[in-house]
Amino acid sequence: MKSLLLALLVLAAPLLAQDNAAPALNKAEPAAKKAEPAEQLAHIAEIEIKIDSAEDPFAANPFGGAKLNYLGFLSAVRKAAHDPEIDGIVLKLESYQLGWGRLVELRDALLELRKAGKKVFLYKESYSGVDLILAAAADRVSMPETGMVAMPGLAIEMMYMKGLLDKLHVKFDVVHIGDFKTAGESMVMDKMSDAQKRSLDPILDEFFNTMVSSIASSRGLPEEQVKKLIDKGVFYGAEAQKAGLVDRIEYYDQFVSGMKAMFPGKKVVKSNKFGKGKGPQIDPNNPMAAFSILMQAFMGGAKKPREAGPRIAIIYCTGAITSGKSQYDWTGGISSMGSKTIVKAIDTARKDKDVKAIVLRVNSPGGSALASDMIWRAVARAKEVKPVIASMGDVAASGGYYVSMNANRIFAEPQTLTGSIGVVGMIPNLSEFFPWVGVSMQRLTRGKRAAAFNTMAGMGPEDLEVLRGTMQLLYGDFVAKVAAGRGKTPAEIEPLAQGRVWTGRAAHKNGLVDELGGLRDAIAYAKTKAGLKDDEKVLMMELPRRGGPFEALEQMFGGAEADLDLAMLKRVPELRKMLLRIATYRRVAVDKIAMLNPELDAFLQPANGAAR
Repeated sequence: MKSLLLALLVLAAPLLAQDNAAPALNKAEPAAKKAEPAEQLAHIAEIEIKIDSAEDPFAANPFGGAKLNYLGFLSAVRKAAHDPEIDGIVLKLESYQLGWGRLVELRDALLELRKAGKKVFLYKESYSGVDLILAAAADRVSMPETGMVAMPGLAIEMMYMKGLLDKLHVKFDVVHIGDFKTAGESMVMDKMSDAQKRSLDPILDEFFNTMVSSIASSRGLPEEQVKKLIDKGVFYGAEAQKAGLVDRIEYYDQFVSGMKAMFPGKKVVKSNKFGKGKGPQIDPNNPMAAFSILMQAFMGGAKKPREAGPRIAIIYCTGAITSGKSQYDWTGGISSMGSKTIVKAIDTARKDKDVKAIVLRVNSPGGSALASDMIWRAVARAKEVKPVIASMGDVAASGGYYVSMNANRIFAEPQTLTGSIGVVGMIPNLSEFFPWVGVSMQRLTRGKRAAAFNTMAGMGPEDLEVLRGTMQLLYGDFVAKVAAGRGKTPAEIEPLAQGRVWTGRAAHKNGLVDELGGLRDAIAYAKTKAGLKDDEKVLMMELPRRGGPFEALEQMFGGAEADLDLAMLKRVPELRKMLLRIATYRRVAVDKIAMLNPELDAFLQPANGAAR
């Protein structure tokens, strides 16, 4: 071995000597070249719009930059709008799982690019009506000659499972307080109730009018003309250009050439690093470097020194509300909002002296009444020492409204779904199912109500009345707390309650929310309310903090979606939605009484044309 090493050193010596040798003194120096004028550059940033439904911060990627969450994306867009080194923007519409509230907020953020004087380009092989809402930010919208624009309008589809449950001899005992509290309706009915129709019609009008007005203003078309185009539905290639829905029919190479032509005399340099953080630098000569980074990721990431300065805490209240800890599915997305997790996050922000204000970012259809009240109390304690501002995303209804209503100020987008001030109780009844499959039950009891909430026995008329009485008390408490938070009497709130769902625009008009605006508006208000100056640097502290991959693996089997993300179910989205709804009911039903929004998930996600 020693002989081999010696031989290698001998062979390498000449190379080392050559590399380290001093330059020859008698070697002639090359003549200095005449300085050439610097080449003018046009910097083009590619903005890839790829946003999922979760808003809380993503776990760090051990081998690359962390993925931006929704707030990070909005901040990066604003930074690009005011970056003097960026001359133009190429928008890439990939996948964006956004409801209507955040969709409009994202459109407004992208419009800042054009207002700031940036040239904005958009190329996509096909477009939906929803894509055209975001296309309002582009100076030039292009697609190939075989592309299509599909904008057939909007539809609400509700799935009713009574027929299926009847075949399985499964029932649900559902008690609701409020004429419009229609959550659970899909389990006991085979068609939409009149109350559901009366709630949904104004919501559908709001979304449709948003799409029409956005397309009309961005494409320079009368709104009546846009409605006629929607009635036609599909436009192939040059038809879309003739209708005024796109600017150019061209292939991608032609699109790139045309973009470069808009910067005459300059070399166009494209960058796809927009909004992407730098990953760790791995030393290729250290075999343990990658292993060390991977272990840090599994342990929740390396600790970073805390930066000094005032903070605003952003607390993400996402998903169905349940007791206990928040749950995550196998993809890392939130499947339920646990009261213990959210209360802990609020308490952390309340106790932190550097946190000057708290913003509750709520995206929730509601859930457990008990868990919602625990979060409400945490908000009440926090607002005693610092401002608490609620920012409603796509939906903050029923329990989602409950956790928001105690804030000092409530912001909602015009298209946010909120309200649904009511209570529903849902108890599965399997008393006929088990005999049907050949299982008999024997029961010994003490006490008249011993089997009242037993899913194997079902509930009798007296049991249902006991449940209804408890729910009436809970509903009265809900209305009273809304009245106290809004500075009104319960009698004034009652017509706005009854479980009715309102758009943010309607809720602002009737006084259930204070201001129309998005997450950035709420943060700006929180900064002012905390007495911070406009030019003062303020750090964002986003809570609750995600754990490492070990925690995700531990929780993944407890999430509502854990066993439902099979390839087969992804190919059958309607079945997946139905099973997810049942799983949500199962988790929420642990506390017997729920504040749950009606089954609106069928049309809350308009992304990529799936405007249901």
